[in-house]
Amino acid sequence: MTDKPALSRHSMYRTYLDDYSQTWSEYFTFKRANGILEVAMHTGGGEAKWDLELHRAFIPAFADIHHDPENEVIILTGTGDGFLSTFDEASWDRNGFREPFEHRHGYDVFYFDQTKEPFSLLNLEIPVIAAINGPLLIHAELALLNDIVIASDTTTIRDTHYTGMGIVPGDGVHTLFRELLGHNRGKYFLLTGETLDARQCLDLGLVSEVVPKDKLLERAWEIAETIFMARNRIQRRVTRSLLVQPWRELFTKELSFGQGLESWACHDYWPMAKEAGFDISNVKQADS
Repeated sequence: MTDKPALSRHSMYRTYLDDYSQTWSEYFTFKRANGILEVAMHTGGGEAKWDLELHRAFIPAFADIHHDPENEVIILTGTGDGFLSTFDEASWDRNGFREPFEHRHGYDVFYFDQTKEPFSLLNLEIPVIAAINGPLLIHAELALLNDIVIASDTTTIRDTHYTGMGIVPGDGVHTLFRELLGHNRGKYFLLTGETLDARQCLDLGLVSEVVPKDKLLERAWEIAETIFMARNRIQRRVTRSLLVQPWRELFTKELSFGQGLESWACHDYWPMAKEAGFDISNVKQADS
């Protein structure tokens, strides 16, 4: 039990940066100026390693961000040389994912979290700029669903479900890349493990700008100030809601189905089993 006081019925609920920046300090660093909140994923102060804990943390962390009325624009980025390109393998051991796949894996972690994680961003009434600071191989929706997506010249994008781990790409990327690349191009991308460099990402419409890595955050802050903060607060937020609505509708319609199939299929074949030929380590091997 904690010593936190009960919330008062006589004041509207809200959150405060001083509080949630401490709560989520193991996952994100926060910097705010003039209503613009920069949120940088990290692991131990360095490049973020994707783990099951970060997967779940996104959901309440961005709810806290959403309920802070002092946040007017969000810049989401990574730390170091990659946005999300490596796994924290110890997390899978901590949470029993080297063991035979059971319903607790498929539902209590995979389905429970991933049917909510994309909506941690989609349900925000705050414009979001994604600043992709390097390779993005894991959960591309966290970058590509946002209002404006810019990338460093060191960025590469690849999906690692089918070719890296050998599992169904059903956690939303089946919708994401179909919409961004088209039906046939999107399927090819998912099934072949194709790696797209920054210029290809720009040409294909996955990102809107490519800038030198050392200028990436400077450009993100410039966009926040000139495109978003230069407008009235209500216009800015309602425009965000209007433009993100198609993604909300598609993910409401398709995410649970895709994630259900991915989770179910893992019962028949779990890539971290000793006899399997696929593992999260294959994600790294594919880049070597």
